[in-house]
Amino acid sequence: MVTEKWITVNGRRVRVLQDGSGQPPILFVHGYSFSADTWSECCMGRFKGRHEVYAVDMPYGPRSRSDHFERVNENDYANHLKAIVDVFNLRDPILIGASIGGETVLRYLALGYPATAAVVIGPVGVQRIDLARIRKPVLGVWGSRDDVSPQYNAELMRRFGFRVTYIEGAGHPAYLDKTEEFIKIVEEFLSEVGRAAITEG
Repeated sequence: MVTEKWITVNGRRVRVLQDGSGQPPILFVHGYSFSADTWSECCMGRFKGRHEVYAVDMPYGPRSRSDHFERVNENDYANHLKAIVDVFNLRDPILIGASIGGETVLRYLALGYPATAAVVIGPVGVQRIDLARIRKPVLGVWGSRDDVSPQYNAELMRRFGFRVTYIEGAGHPAYLDKTEEFIKIVEEFLSEVGRAAITEG
């Protein structure tokens, strides 16, 4: 059952939805026009049997109920995300972020913050991120009809060795346009990440 929690991060109230059990945890980060509820409605329930799942209302966008703030430094939202991870004591979470949420996740990883792996859906601002600093498995997912995050973002991720896949017929919010296909892609990616971790261990 999804539980709504309110925490305080650097003096700001933050709303987080939580459900499920199992490790590693999954933390969902929404895009600008959405909120934590979006992830709860489409995807969280599909992973809660194997993972503790969280969706955070980020401090941007009209639907977020957390305290808002505009970033001054481009890493401000990533640092905010790390503070949320710390409050919940999440150990090496799997991060799933869309659009500006995907950018936030990539910046989080480039800063060297702890994670197991990440899935980013149509991330924006990729060209301004130091992708060479990311050492975790990352999957980029684009809708073939994405008209917000251009294909050169995807090609840039490929150039740095990250896997990129397209969902045919989906737009910018590919996880909403083709939810079942998106979930299958994520499950396969996380299964491969898990097998690789066992092999390396």
